[in-house]
Amino acid sequence: MDRKFKICCLILILTVLCGCLVKSDDAYVIPVNYTGEALMKVYTEKSENTYNVNIVCRNNNYSIRTDAGNKSWNAAFLSDKRCILSNGKFPESSIVIENFVIGDLLVNDFDFGKFYTDLDTMPEELVYWDGTYKHVLNFSKENLLPSTIYIYKNDNLVKAIQYKKISIEE
Repeated sequence: MDRKFKICCLILILTVLCGCLVKSDDAYVIPVNYTGEALMKVYTEKSENTYNVNIVCRNNNYSIRTDAGNKSWNAAFLSDKRCILSNGKFPESSIVIENFVIGDLLVNDFDFGKFYTDLDTMPEELVYWDGTYKHVLNFSKENLLPSTIYIYKNDNLVKAIQYKKISIEE
């Protein structure tokens, strides 16, 4: 009986020690390729505009559908500086813009690449400062994926993006 008790205690101690030494694989995830649905609010001094946004990001190419209730726009921003625009009411009527140099500015809000870092633990938030705007990324505690991005200019909130759904693409 005494020997069985010692063996049980030894197993229990080893189990506790091994459990304490195991590093958790749970880490926040910054997607490279993803699909997502978000609610985006844009603030000015006099107004607040709300948009439903569907985002597809693959290999630095973005497809963004913006829906403002009675209007919707589809835009594809391609890495070779091309942009394809279409109106939601007339999707067959699209326009291709070559050498669309402001495409990077338009997708910047949805590009998680600016937040990449080598932290091992999940921070409350990640902050990126581009010289004009402060971008603050928060993570979901449930799935460790991005949940919100707040964008500030001169300490004033100018844009908020709340991800309703986000899926990592391979």
